[in-house]
Amino acid sequence: MEKILEVCETLVHSEEYPIFYHDKSREIWITGYKEGKKFDLFIKKLYDGTFKLIYEIPEERKVALFLDEDKLINRLKTIFEKEVVEDK
Repeated sequence: MEKILEVCETLVHSEEYPIFYHDKSREIWITGYKEGKKFDLFIKKLYDGTFKLIYEIPEERKVALFLDEDKLINRLKTIFEKEVVEDK
């Protein structure tokens, strides 16, 4: 979880989204406004070693299950770096 937390901090640093991490329950929460819409991001490491990601905006909720950290990190990069690509 530490690797994922470091990646989250790196990706959201420029926007200064608050990150909440609860070590005992192995959960990360990030919330803020992206493109004028409120979003919530929830990541939890499940007991079987997989990762659950929930990304929610007012219009929709996306839930995904990842088998390893690298695939989850790639999805986080897609979510937070999308702004950079669209701005170019």
